[in-house]
Amino acid sequence: MSQPLPSSLCRILCPARPGQRRGFTLVELLVVIAIVGVLVALLLPAVQAAREAARRIQCTNNLMNLTLGVLHFESTNRRLPSSGWYGSWTGDPDRGSDAEQPGGWLYATLPFIEQQLLHDAGTGTTGAERFRLLRQRDATPLPLMNCPSRRAGGPYANEVTANSPAFRPRSGDGTGGADNYDADDRAHGDYAISVGDQTGFDQHCQAICPRSYEPDPTGVFPPASSDFNGITYCGNAVQVRQVADGLSNTLCLGERWTPPSTYAVEQHWLADDWSMYTGFQDDLVRSTYFDGTTPTHVPRADAADVSDLYENSIDEIGPRELFGSAHLAGCLISKCDGSVEMVSFDVDAETFRQLGHRDDGGAPAIAL
Repeated sequence: MSQPLPSSLCRILCPARPGQRRGFTLVELLVVIAIVGVLVALLLPAVQAAREAARRIQCTNNLMNLTLGVLHFESTNRRLPSSGWYGSWTGDPDRGSDAEQPGGWLYATLPFIEQQLLHDAGTGTTGAERFRLLRQRDATPLPLMNCPSRRAGGPYANEVTANSPAFRPRSGDGTGGADNYDADDRAHGDYAISVGDQTGFDQHCQAICPRSYEPDPTGVFPPASSDFNGITYCGNAVQVRQVADGLSNTLCLGERWTPPSTYAVEQHWLADDWSMYTGFQDDLVRSTYFDGTTPTHVPRADAADVSDLYENSIDEIGPRELFGSAHLAGCLISKCDGSVEMVSFDVDAETFRQLGHRDDGGAPAIAL
């Protein structure tokens, strides 16, 4: 003979008699709420992990497609894309793709990632119409250039006033001259190309890049390929045959370190201030530098403390040369063969340095 249910359970499970209202106590309600809370707490990390996994897959696809665009550029031009002139110059649709082109590697790659119209914006125009079209282009985000774990591409307003020519983009005026133009809103990217294992590269290229469209009388620009050991530099880039370590052993692109404070607000001293269609500057190029002692340039998490890289002021160059990401496990990078993998934030500094150098003797000594 079965035992009767306890009265507390019977109130919940047993059918009510005709005309009888069934209720529950406050204690029972609190128990149910507690159970639901526990279930939500258990499920939430799993949901967040699934979302991050999806974002990581999308970021991987972005890097893969960008790298394929770089390689398609090489197939057409017999060299990898140059990174243009120094950063305040923007892409010029009437200047080709050699050392005369002030735009950087992304601008050069646009036709090879199905963005020919964006690349050609402003072609053949002059004056105010030209600058209107260039300003519009420089504010156009590309989902392919943004990690979904971090942000959309903007456009974002510049922290520094555009009234100063030093912080206004510069391009050809369509008549053989050049001028600055207003551009308060700028699209940002999250991926950078490798210049090798150097440091101070942004400052070096600012010193040697052209200041006008006139021929350079000094002869120091463009620099020779022996002046850098990555795959691209200001005004120059290497051919595939010059990647002596092998395409599968050489860094091509990677996520760049960007602190969360700059995700939606430009901060020029943290290398997140120029449009991604501009030339050689530390928003678009990064390094695997290692001095053999202090591992300053291994990839960092976006939220990591980088105060160790600031020696004298917030303007120290170290943080502006780093690869890094918003992912929990590490930083996604691509190699020159088109493959994409994740590099741990704990990667050996010498191993990572070797990955950036195109001809230092072969594959990194240990796995990433």
